[in-house]
Amino acid sequence: MKIVVLGATGNIGSHVVEEALSQGHEVVAYVRNPDAVQPQTGLTVVRGSLDDRAAMAKAFAGGDAVISAIGVALRAKKPVDLMRRTLPVVTAAARDAGVERFVLVSAFGVGDTAAKASFFARLVYRTVVAAIFKDKELSEENLPASGLNWTTVYPVNLKEAPAAPAATVERLDRVAKVPGLPTLPFANVARALVEIAGDSGLAGQRMLVTTEKGWEPLGHGA
Repeated sequence: MKIVVLGATGNIGSHVVEEALSQGHEVVAYVRNPDAVQPQTGLTVVRGSLDDRAAMAKAFAGGDAVISAIGVALRAKKPVDLMRRTLPVVTAAARDAGVERFVLVSAFGVGDTAAKASFFARLVYRTVVAAIFKDKELSEENLPASGLNWTTVYPVNLKEAPAAPAATVERLDRVAKVPGLPTLPFANVARALVEIAGDSGLAGQRMLVTTEKGWEPLGHGA
C-alpha cells in the first residue's frame, strides 16, 4: 500500500511511519517541518500545512490510505480547537484525492467512549484532558457525513516502550468496559493502525485498541 501519514513527527505518527516501512509499504509523510523526519528508503517527505487543502490533496494523490495522527499536546494553550479547524480540511482533501481509506486516530475517553471507562479514568478525562478530548469529540461528529471510507481508532493510554507481545483491537460496539487505566506502547498502536488502514471491511467502524486484557466484552460475567 501507499500510506500517507499526518502527524508523522509526533509520538504515534512517527511509529506509524516506522511500522508501515517495516512492512514494506510506501509511505508519504506530510509535515510542517521536513527536517524533523529522518530520510529512509520508501519514505517521501512532503512539506505542507493542515489548512492547505490543495497541497494535501496533491500529497494524498495515488495513496491507498491516509492515517491522521494529528493532535495537540497537554501543554497546548486554550482554546483547543485544532481538530475542529483542521479535520474538515483534511477530509475534503482526501475526497479530492480519491483516497480509498481514511483512518483517524482519536483517544479512548473521547465522547461516548468515556461511558465504558473506569471511574478513575473518567476523572482524568473530565479534568486533565477535558479540552483536548472535547475538541476531538466535536470534530468527529461530521466524519460519517464526509463521504470517506473512514475508521476512527480509540487507543487507551500510551507510552514509549518496547512493543508488548499482544494487543487487542476490537469494535467499540462489542466492548462493555475498559477497567482501570490500561497503557500500551506506541508501537502496538502503530501496528494496529497500519492493519486497520488495509482492512476496508472496517469502514464506518469505531475501534478500540487496548492491552490484551484491558477490556471486557458485552455479556461478560452474565
